[in-house]
Amino acid sequence: MHRHFITISTALVLMLTGIVSAAEARTQHNHCKGAGTFVNGEETHIDTNGDGQSAGVDQGLVNCRSDSGVPFNNTRFLFQEEAEWILRPVTTCPVGTSEELYIDPTHGQHRAVVTDEKTGDQLFGQITSATFCVNFATLPITFTSSAQGENIGGTGKYTGATGSFESHSTGSYLIFGFKDGVFGGFGHFNFTNDGTLTLPNDHSDHEE
Repeated sequence: MHRHFITISTALVLMLTGIVSAAEARTQHNHCKGAGTFVNGEETHIDTNGDGQSAGVDQGLVNCRSDSGVPFNNTRFLFQEEAEWILRPVTTCPVGTSEELYIDPTHGQHRAVVTDEKTGDQLFGQITSATFCVNFATLPITFTSSAQGENIGGTGKYTGATGSFESHSTGSYLIFGFKDGVFGGFGHFNFTNDGTLTLPNDHSDHEE
């Protein structure tokens, strides 16, 4: 009965930065930490499976470092993402979870864009598998999520980017209410991301 609560995306925010210093493709390992905010109750009209539940959106900041060291240590990105979560019986989440939602290759969907604060170049990504656990018994309402995903290109130095990532997040609603029978809420989340980024060509000329 709480389905309308969960329209946020959870910052499974990819991505993972790296630097390529040779003309051939090179894979970097990355670790990112970030935070974001979300608002429920706004209609996005993104309903790709026709189930009547529109995708939620969120945004925030993420800082990343790569195993190549400088200059990508402490690089900051802005992110925005959307996701359609699908409700299912609680099977994977911890005992006591009120609701469980998920995304997989054939149920739900997700897209994210992170923008390099320094260059304006953008990296695109999507979740391929994720679980979202909500506890309505607590005040504030809390949630956790875990996800796996992939990089799917970008602009500038991230053109043709590939790679994979794993993300974990926690968050809560800071306030919520109803108007005209529609739920609205405002909240926050924090997350970590670990993964790889492969760029097909040398884009060092984009670095400053």
